[in-house]
Amino acid sequence: MEQVRDYELKAFFTYMIAVLERLDIAYMVVGGFAATFYGQPRLTIDVDIVVDMKLRHMKPFVDAFPIPDYYVSEDGVRDSLQRRYPFNVIQPKTGAKVDLVPLPRDPFTRAAFGRRQRLVYDEVGHSGMFISPEDIIVAKLVAHRETGSDKHLLDAQGVLVILWGELDLDLVRRRARAAGVLEQFERLLGAAREEIEE
Repeated sequence: MEQVRDYELKAFFTYMIAVLERLDIAYMVVGGFAATFYGQPRLTIDVDIVVDMKLRHMKPFVDAFPIPDYYVSEDGVRDSLQRRYPFNVIQPKTGAKVDLVPLPRDPFTRAAFGRRQRLVYDEVGHSGMFISPEDIIVAKLVAHRETGSDKHLLDAQGVLVILWGELDLDLVRRRARAAGVLEQFERLLGAAREEIEE
C-alpha cells in the first residue's frame, strides 16, 4: 500500500472530528499532528486523539465508520475502553489511520484535557479541540523519556521555535517540573534559542 497522502489524512481527520462532535464525545488532538500544527511541519502518517468516550458512545461511533470504507472493531473499542489502551480507525483505501486513546488517569493528561482549546486547523475554517502548545511541549518531553525517540524532541523544539515569544515559558517550566522533565525542557529551550539566533 502506498503511503497516505497529506490531503487524505486531513480529510479523514476532519471526518473523525465531525463524528466525535456529533456524538458529543469530548476529545483532544495530541501527538505529532498537534505538534506540527503548532511547530515545524514534518511527515506524520497518523493522528492521535485522546477521547473521553463512554460505552454508550461505542455503537454509534462504530456505525459512523462502515465497512469497507473504514475498519474499526466494536469488540476492540469495547476492550480498549474497559482496559484503557488505544484503538484505531483505519481507512483501507488510503492507509489513513487515527489512533484514539481513552482519557488516561495520569494527572498531567487529565489537566491538559481540561485546558484544551478550539483552533481552526485549515484554510476552509474547520476547527477542533487541540492540546495547548505549552502542554504539547511537556507531553513530547514525557514521550521522549518513555520511548527514547528523538522525533519527540524535534517536535517540541519546533513548537518552541515557531511560537517563540508567544509561549508562557514559566507555565511550561511549572508543568515540566511536575512531570519530571524540567531538566530536559531547559536543555531544549537552550537549543531552540540557539536555532533562533543563528
